[in-house]
Amino acid sequence: MSKIGKRILIILTIYHLALILIGFFLSPVEEIKAGLINILRSPSILITDYIVIGGLGATFVNSGLVGLSGVLVAYLSGAKISGLIIAGVFTMSGFAMFGKNIFNIWPLIGGVCLFSLFTKRPLKNYIAPCLFGTTLAPTVSQTAFGFEFGIIWGIVIGIIMGLLVSALAKHIYSLHMGFNLYNVGTTGGIVGTIYYIMLKGFGFKISPAMHWSKEHTEILFPILLVYFVSFIILGLFLGGNLTGLKKILRESGRLITDFVETAGLGSAFVNMGILGLIGLAYVKFVGGDINGPVIAGIFTMIGFGSLGKHIKNVIPIMLGVYLICIPKIWLHSDPGPILAGLFGTTLAPFSGRFGPLIGLLAGALHLPMVMHVGEMHGYMNLYNNGFSGGLVAIIIVALVRDLKPGLIEEEIRY
Repeated sequence: MSKIGKRILIILTIYHLALILIGFFLSPVEEIKAGLINILRSPSILITDYIVIGGLGATFVNSGLVGLSGVLVAYLSGAKISGLIIAGVFTMSGFAMFGKNIFNIWPLIGGVCLFSLFTKRPLKNYIAPCLFGTTLAPTVSQTAFGFEFGIIWGIVIGIIMGLLVSALAKHIYSLHMGFNLYNVGTTGGIVGTIYYIMLKGFGFKISPAMHWSKEHTEILFPILLVYFVSFIILGLFLGGNLTGLKKILRESGRLITDFVETAGLGSAFVNMGILGLIGLAYVKFVGGDINGPVIAGIFTMIGFGSLGKHIKNVIPIMLGVYLICIPKIWLHSDPGPILAGLFGTTLAPFSGRFGPLIGLLAGALHLPMVMHVGEMHGYMNLYNNGFSGGLVAIIIVALVRDLKPGLIEEEIRY
């Protein structure tokens, strides 16, 4: 493992241990224990804010543990430790605030490991499905606890989901050509839809959950502010500078654009911290709540601050989501629109490659799409915005390729 790789693993470990410490600061031990049990037993479908289910302390502890699980998997796989790993781990810990837990992620990871064995290829080749494939963690929990089929059946379904995601991820990339950063979210949406269609065929239906805490914004804001600023400070300490940030801003962000490799670890962390502050500022600007799902949205922005997102390509997407709400179809601070504003930055490569107007269009198309696709997969694909973003990206890419042949390169980069 390279020196930079070791440094990244140490940094990721420290940041996720910090989440656990924050959890113990926010809640007493007994409350955390009880809260974790409630989290583990939750069906965890969209939208299940674990702060409502298990309390503040348990949610942060769960987030830290899930993030550390991602670090462990990355280390054991032998994968190259760079921007992809940073994005994967912070996406895991972010969604551990609303949907992933230390039980439901492992069957999916196990399924990816089995696929690696079946294909006789090293696990490091499948590190993206291994980390991001946990998007389908609710298929485990819903099967086990929502339908009450039992833990064994939940594990079996999770393993099957992991196998399918591993098989499909590269092929799904070819449809959007890397312009949807949450490629596995699109894959998970398709796999989740297949599973839910089969369930409906046997008479099983799922209604969406709406667990959305509103009362913790004041305590969470300063904690997150310090957490995100620390990324900038660390990045500067690691050698981040204006030259590195300029290199990042020149990139379109299309998969796979690893800012650790193109601009250095320090500049990547400065970029990540800036994106965290932008996400936090957007939530405050629209008058939204800070809770588990919102933290997940900001953490995912941070993670992909090492793999495709930067201030220049995310703001047009967020602005597109904001503007489409003005006709009052949806309120800016409603759960769906606020999450679309954060997670919708999955489409950032469009503004990075084609300019802010196309970014605005992508954001404006994304929100109506994401508000309606959740039912397709029974709310069991946590990266619902990734699924929606993939559909939007497929449409735009198809139009561009027909209108301007050769403008989008044909190479597979995933």
